[in-house]
Amino acid sequence: MTGLLAANLLYFAIGAALLPVLRIARTTGELLERLALAYPVGVAATGVLAAHLALIEVPLGLVELVLLAALTGFLGYRRLGSDPDTRGLTPIARTEPIWSRLIGGAALLVALVLLLHAWRTFEVRPLLEWDGWAIWGTKARALYEFGGATGPVFTSEAYLPLQHPLLLPALEATDYRAMGVFDPTLVHVQLALLAVGFLLGFVGLLRDRVPAFVLGPSALALLAAEPVLKQLSTNLADVPLALFVALGLVGVGRWLAFGERWPLVAGALFLGAGALTKSEGTFFALAALLALLPFARARLRELGAAALAVGLIVLPWRLFVALHGLPLVEYRFRNAVSPSYLSDHSNRVAPAARGLADEIFTLDWGLLVALFALAVALAVVARRYEVAGFALLWSALSFLGLLLIYWISVIPIDLALVWSADRTVVTLVVGAAALAPLLAGAAATSGAARGRR
Repeated sequence: MTGLLAANLLYFAIGAALLPVLRIARTTGELLERLALAYPVGVAATGVLAAHLALIEVPLGLVELVLLAALTGFLGYRRLGSDPDTRGLTPIARTEPIWSRLIGGAALLVALVLLLHAWRTFEVRPLLEWDGWAIWGTKARALYEFGGATGPVFTSEAYLPLQHPLLLPALEATDYRAMGVFDPTLVHVQLALLAVGFLLGFVGLLRDRVPAFVLGPSALALLAAEPVLKQLSTNLADVPLALFVALGLVGVGRWLAFGERWPLVAGALFLGAGALTKSEGTFFALAALLALLPFARARLRELGAAALAVGLIVLPWRLFVALHGLPLVEYRFRNAVSPSYLSDHSNRVAPAARGLADEIFTLDWGLLVALFALAVALAVVARRYEVAGFALLWSALSFLGLLLIYWISVIPIDLALVWSADRTVVTLVVGAAALAPLLAGAAATSGAARGRR
């Protein structure tokens, strides 16, 4: 546990140093204000780096993390201004009533208690689920044992699926090196810490734009939804993917709603990390960028820079896949543009749509879907059409993309839905629900502005 916690403290240090490097925080005042983002930024950036280094067989361990923290700390110190800056604080943050802060603080406290309970459970939970050990656990151990993506685990069809990228196993392999041993039970604590990082990042991105009585209960509702921590404990990549994509959506959504650049930088990093967590992560990130396009025509240069950053994060893995000819056996993307193939398999569409809808609207998610719909309605009533349109368009593109994958899959549709539908919708539901408080905050800001006028 000591080595694992030391590694995560270094992730925090790396993230804190990267905030000024990436211009997420330009001054000491902004750094203190946005310090909650340090840990999730550090995990995302270190995971991306570890996944890239694994492709060239360069291991990342505790010594390397110390050196990386020292290097980024030096660069961050050089980039950081000394003048405190509180211009980013909005009237919501300055004039919020005490009852709102009490409600938000109480909800966040309950969320922390829930995560502490998950921590105690995760640290003694064995690695049981098939995909948890056969895909992600095996790749993590191979990276730990051999130092890189070498051997049949990463190139042989006996170890399918091969096209899933390496952020999660590379992060776990880094933890194993910090611990000095392969421990498939204790490494579950890293998964619990990913949930902690999501909570910190979620609050850090929205605390000065969303009333506390909305933000705190929203964070609690997301983490308390049954599929989140339950699936996270299985060591599958679906929930880590959802957490990264959700933070990315909140970041780019805040940029769209309020025009600040630093959330776009953070959002691009989180979307890139999501794209490097699981193969469908690239699709969710692309859907986010496409959903921004109609509403950000006046800021295409900034959006293009963010898209380029996401593409550069994914590029090394895509080159590795192409150079090694790694197969994607469950479906072929070329069938998605084949009218004859789509027509011949059109009987899969209706059951796939029903199956995905059943998983989205199940009560296991609590009121997340209803709260998202309510938040969209509030944003529309407040005439925040751009952020409401972005949220709806991303949700629609994500659903249609999932539907298309089940349409062109070679697995019988009933089996495909039973095996994966409850997992594939996690990113869609969590991402949409994470946008709900941003929509409410945008509506409240618009309403306050009209009230002043």
